[in-house]
Amino acid sequence: MRGTSLIGLSLASALFIGALAYTLPQPAGEPAPAAPWLTQLKVGTVTAIVIATPGQPLIRAERRDGRWVLASWQDFPAAPGAIVNLLRAINDARQVEAQSSLAEHQALLGLDDQASLLTLERQEQAPLELWLGKQVRQGGQIVRTGDDPTPWLLDRNLPLPQNPADWIDRHLTNIPFEQIRRLSLTYPNGARVKIYRDTIDQPHLKVSQHPVKVMDEAAANDLARIFGQLTIEEVAAVTDFEQMKKPGLSFELLTFSGGKLTGQIRQRDDQYWIRLKTLKELAPQLVDHPSPPVLRIEARLLR
Repeated sequence: MRGTSLIGLSLASALFIGALAYTLPQPAGEPAPAAPWLTQLKVGTVTAIVIATPGQPLIRAERRDGRWVLASWQDFPAAPGAIVNLLRAINDARQVEAQSSLAEHQALLGLDDQASLLTLERQEQAPLELWLGKQVRQGGQIVRTGDDPTPWLLDRNLPLPQNPADWIDRHLTNIPFEQIRRLSLTYPNGARVKIYRDTIDQPHLKVSQHPVKVMDEAAANDLARIFGQLTIEEVAAVTDFEQMKKPGLSFELLTFSGGKLTGQIRQRDDQYWIRLKTLKELAPQLVDHPSPPVLRIEARLLR
């Protein structure tokens, strides 16, 4: 009786695993050599990348004067790695197996009305539209090209970040604590705080404040560390900044290597936004930006 139960359990498990294997088309165990996917694409001719995902903000990256910017994010410079990785994956992808083109199967393949549309705009050529479906467990992704009714399973997943922040270098500042020379703050009520060290070999920062005490020395050192590691969460237009709560907190950050960052911070609900005024040897991704955008930073900054 016990042996019969074990046999039944094993059979049920095998049937269950077999059913899972057909949830999505799977690569064959020993497939024939896969053919290149987009033989007509020359990645050097791509001038823009557009990602449209239902329920998500449109992402548009453009190549301008040899560098990539997020046109949908106030022309914020894109991180080269994100663009290079995506274009390389598209260029190197190979077709493994054709999939069903029947309408009733498209939801199972992830190619229904919730699929992401990746558009590659090219020099002197029509845009190339790529519909991105589900990713399979063994590695690979279902895709469909333009008006071609036949989906294909690729031999790899396409690295497609859905959050615009994943397309940029999010480090507004990346300053070692010992390199921070001075952080000066002017509060809306007129209070002024100077957090500083006289020489680079001093392990901790001192604090000077007038006319009232705003923080103790430990809090001042913690605040300097935060300013040294500011992370960008979102980008907005200058007009949005003007509509935020006034007045704001003004700051100046100096480093021993000659770096300088000045600006103003304003609050909207539980969010804190920076409008930069001076950039010197800091935030290199924004050095060539004609008008540095307004940046949302970590909410814990002023709490």
